[in-house]
Amino acid sequence: MTTGVADPARQVSARALGPDALRVTAMVAILLVMLVGANPFHDGTAPENAASGAGGNLGNQILFLIMGGLAGTILFARGAAALRPLASLPILLMLAWLAVSTVLSIEPLVSARRLVSLVIVTAAAVSLLVAARDARQFATVLGATVLGIVGISYLGLVLVPERAMHTAFDLIEPEHAGSWRGVYAHKNAAGAAMGAFVFVGLFWAGTGQRILGFLLAGAAALFLVFTNAKTSVAITPAVLALTWFCTWSGATVWRRLVLLAPLALLLTVTVGSVLVPEIGALVARLAGDPTFTGRTEIWEFAADNIARRPIAGYGYGAFWESVFYGGGADAATWVNRATDAHNGYLNTALESGLVGLALTLWWLVWAPVSDLQARAGGRSIAPLTMLFLRLWLFIILVAVFESVFYQATNGLYFLLVVSVLGLRYLARTRVVAGGDRAEGDRAEGDRA
Repeated sequence: MTTGVADPARQVSARALGPDALRVTAMVAILLVMLVGANPFHDGTAPENAASGAGGNLGNQILFLIMGGLAGTILFARGAAALRPLASLPILLMLAWLAVSTVLSIEPLVSARRLVSLVIVTAAAVSLLVAARDARQFATVLGATVLGIVGISYLGLVLVPERAMHTAFDLIEPEHAGSWRGVYAHKNAAGAAMGAFVFVGLFWAGTGQRILGFLLAGAAALFLVFTNAKTSVAITPAVLALTWFCTWSGATVWRRLVLLAPLALLLTVTVGSVLVPEIGALVARLAGDPTFTGRTEIWEFAADNIARRPIAGYGYGAFWESVFYGGGADAATWVNRATDAHNGYLNTALESGLVGLALTLWWLVWAPVSDLQARAGGRSIAPLTMLFLRLWLFIILVAVFESVFYQATNGLYFLLVVSVLGLRYLARTRVVAGGDRAEGDRAEGDRA
């Protein structure tokens, strides 16, 4: 298995995927579908693009079907052994609860449709992790594809600037005029992508492609600054610092403190400021913008609705699409224009209840640190492990301000699944570094 994450005894099965050209094509296709989508260089002045997205995008649906076929073919070729390391209790319980949430949904058909898309995205993430011949090929394909996306985004600024940045003529949020967005529809999406791409560049540099890797990291960092996406601009360097702190000690208690305390603090000062008046008063005295660019109003709205259906929620994907998607009667207010809770944790509780939130915290927040420790219990953290760690931490922190979790068309959620499952694979299997050589169980295997 690859990234290369697998028992080397299964290499005969790995060859069933065919020649490198097929592997690389499949991986690039999956990455482009998930990280770019069907509508690059979004036209912010087109009325059809300003309308609600309820019902989905036909282009994305076609691409998802193609990607689902690719992922299914890869997983069939790899066999059941490729999935066994993923059969952990928190993952299985979360899958089961999503099915329950779909059955209990206020709109079961909407939830079922969303669940199919989520299964496809999950299969695509797994196939990306097991398709490559080895870790070196994984690094090359990931780095080169992301470099291409960043390069095209820069090219768009020159050739079609009205499509690659926000303008005063945008029908939605013209106040963002001048902020770069490249191939993405919004500056915040571009900022989050570029933040993640910085980590991909550093990973690529750490696997031997130093010039291209640092070029990618630098280009993505510069683009990130000009997106004016405050959340990603702040969190990206914080993640670099926090993951560096992880190399100070290999102790589990130290790493849980370094990685999870910032998340707890962020949730306390943001969502906590809405739920606890005393925290809200303190934040109002200390913060320059205690509303977090208007998010507190929608967090209050989300919390009120969670209280009405606290156990199972409204159903996966059902609340915003069927009840409030695209606005209510008065679209002049922030809440009635919202299409999500702008907080992944609140959004999860809305859709799958407090049970779903607890399971999400288990498999997406708590378990990855355990998997990290199973792989990198010493002070050093090798490039592949560090890539997954940085992507994971970055995205769970961004999720405090954006609804990332279980958003099937969100490239950031795809990268989160790749990183969480990547850490799981690394904790349970061995790494094929390059050629057909299998590395050891720990950091030695990652240093290819």
